[in-house]
Amino acid sequence: MFDLIDNFKKSREYKLNTLYTIAQGTYWMIICCTVSMGSAYLSKRDFSIFTIGLLFALAYFFAAVFQQIISVITDNSLRFTEIDVLVILGSILILDLYLALIAQTKSFISFTFLIAAMVATIVQPFLNALNFHIKRHGFTMNYGVARAAGSFFFFLMSVFIGFFMKTLSVKAAPFLGFLVSILFTSSIIWIFREIRSAKDGKGDEYDPLDEQKSTDCSLKNVNDFIYKNRMFFVFLIGVVCIFFSHIIINNFLYQITVNVGGDEATTGRLLAVQAIVELPAMLFFTQIKEKFSSKILLGTSAIFYLLKIFFTAIASSIGMLYFSMLFQSFAFALFIPASVHFVDEIMSDKDAIKGQAFVTIAMTVSSLIASVCGGFIIKFMGVSATLFFATFVTFVGVIVSILGLVRINTQN
Repeated sequence: MFDLIDNFKKSREYKLNTLYTIAQGTYWMIICCTVSMGSAYLSKRDFSIFTIGLLFALAYFFAAVFQQIISVITDNSLRFTEIDVLVILGSILILDLYLALIAQTKSFISFTFLIAAMVATIVQPFLNALNFHIKRHGFTMNYGVARAAGSFFFFLMSVFIGFFMKTLSVKAAPFLGFLVSILFTSSIIWIFREIRSAKDGKGDEYDPLDEQKSTDCSLKNVNDFIYKNRMFFVFLIGVVCIFFSHIIINNFLYQITVNVGGDEATTGRLLAVQAIVELPAMLFFTQIKEKFSSKILLGTSAIFYLLKIFFTAIASSIGMLYFSMLFQSFAFALFIPASVHFVDEIMSDKDAIKGQAFVTIAMTVSSLIASVCGGFIIKFMGVSATLFFATFVTFVGVIVSILGLVRINTQN
């Protein structure tokens, strides 16, 4: 213990890795409070399921729009970097979640939820980019450990937040989110101060999103890219369908849990199981990638998504829901890193930038569709019908995505 403290004091690199790990951990705690438990929070404040789905959809839509606007602003500024963006976004979260604690009217509650979910979603790419920003200043960073810590911190928050929402108050969600937002913003400010005071940080500021933002996105360029990578876009159609089930479960887990006799505390524990089973694949992805190709890993991920939604759909007890969450271990945990490697493998450096952007777009489109459709179908047909519909959509997505994966080499 004393060695760790000593290393933190003496080594700026060790300190930056520790602070970045704390930033990742507190960020995923914020996600737990603002997004993952959002459905339970809004349901307990008497919002209809359709309204909840609509609020999620609006949050994802505005997040996608404002993310691009902020990227352009940072691109055109000589001094404004992702660290500044993260401090501002963190400050907005602190203020918004404080206001959520005193919100009484439905319009004000929905406004604070929308802002919190939107801002928390916007933060992720800039937080990931911060890792490269620190590396640019001459420090070795371990992103894998930091991201795995994010899942572990999410697990811890999931265990407690459901219990406190059930036993104390539904406002435990914004209150805990408020506290961890302060920790998140403080860690980012500390990172900024460490970089500024480092001798290696005297060079020009570097924006790791620069390369992506400067990509030629003219209509002709995009059309040429789509034509050249037709099978990749077939794969992305499959991704839209597969992520439909991912969003249905994530956004409406509280309703799914209540459908089989659970409550807020059960929802929190289910989220905790999801988070903890992700850790092995995240921690050992490099070793897994050495033995299996990205295409095999993506195909495996798709099948695990299908198994997860299928067993969720047929679950008639809390125990069966816990079992279905185990399939998260090779679903989301494999897909995100495997998709990055896959795009880099099949495309040139310049095209890979567009490829990564289109993967993000596919997930965003899926989030919007699933949020609206999920709320609508649950309202008029019930939870079970929604889950079986999502299973069918995911099955189609698995077939389409694997077809695209298999034929990509033939096309190229």
